[in-house]
Amino acid sequence: MAIKKRPQADPAAIEAFGAAADTPAEAPAPVAAVPTPPRETAPARTAAPGEWPADVAKTLLIRWPDATLPAELAEVAGLEDRSQHKTALRALQRGLEVLRAEHRA
Repeated sequence: MAIKKRPQADPAAIEAFGAAADTPAEAPAPVAAVPTPPRETAPARTAAPGEWPADVAKTLLIRWPDATLPAELAEVAGLEDRSQHKTALRALQRGLEVLRAEHRA
């Protein structure tokens, strides 16, 4: 079995994709909806203990506003001898705790 080489990433295409995400899309004129009778749907399945909830995303893509945050993340990860992923999760958790405390006060 041959191992395929991964194609080279096109930085211009990645930047165009990110720029398109930053600009709002032109919304077409609203169309009057035809009323339809309510459908019978199965009740939402509840997650079993320890199971991931169906309505919660498992991933998050972050677009950095500038180069300082990823540089600081790499620096702190190096100081703590952790991966950048673990450091980012820890920083996010601590930041959320601070924001929650501010809203309670």
